[in-house]
Amino acid sequence: MLERQQLRRQMRQLRRALSPSVRDEAHRRFARLLNGTHRLRPGSRIAVYFAYGHEADLHYVIDVARRRGCLLYLPVITDFRHSRMRFVRYRTDSVMRVNRYGIAEPDRRHTAAIPVRKLDLILLPLVAFDERGWRLGSGAGFYDRSLHHLRAGRRWRRPKLIGVGYECQRVARLQPDRWDVPLDGMLTERGLRYFTHHAHSTESS
Repeated sequence: MLERQQLRRQMRQLRRALSPSVRDEAHRRFARLLNGTHRLRPGSRIAVYFAYGHEADLHYVIDVARRRGCLLYLPVITDFRHSRMRFVRYRTDSVMRVNRYGIAEPDRRHTAAIPVRKLDLILLPLVAFDERGWRLGSGAGFYDRSLHHLRAGRRWRRPKLIGVGYECQRVARLQPDRWDVPLDGMLTERGLRYFTHHAHSTESS
């Protein structure tokens, strides 16, 4: 646990050190890379996120996905104590509220949540990632708990999970915990790559 906390501090420092111009160019690159794939098909149900702190930002990705006719969803925290969240439809006219972290969320009183298995793709924030597709998150466990059906050995096909981050967040190797859910792919400013060695991942680039 201590090693993970130290790694989170180190990775966050590296992330904060990126200049605004480098960060913005990376965010534009994310959108161009995804726009060149089949992931943004009209009608695709895609979960995105609003960046917190210095996380990789999806502002341009969201714009492109909307233009392509994708249906967008955002995570909404429903139980902070037990790290539970749902995915709720996000439209241009969605009524928004701010949670205790200061992150805007669609107001659940005005729109329904979607079962996670009905999503086609989730774009996930992260603190670090490795070459095998393991992701180090913030430590709160919201995504891992929501995606427990995708743990290694369980052959559910959806949703596909693509982590989003900067190349400076890449590490040689992460030691996963038993509750960690591996990524299907990783998007950085250098490209989009897929991991094919996990039991639940069936795609390649």
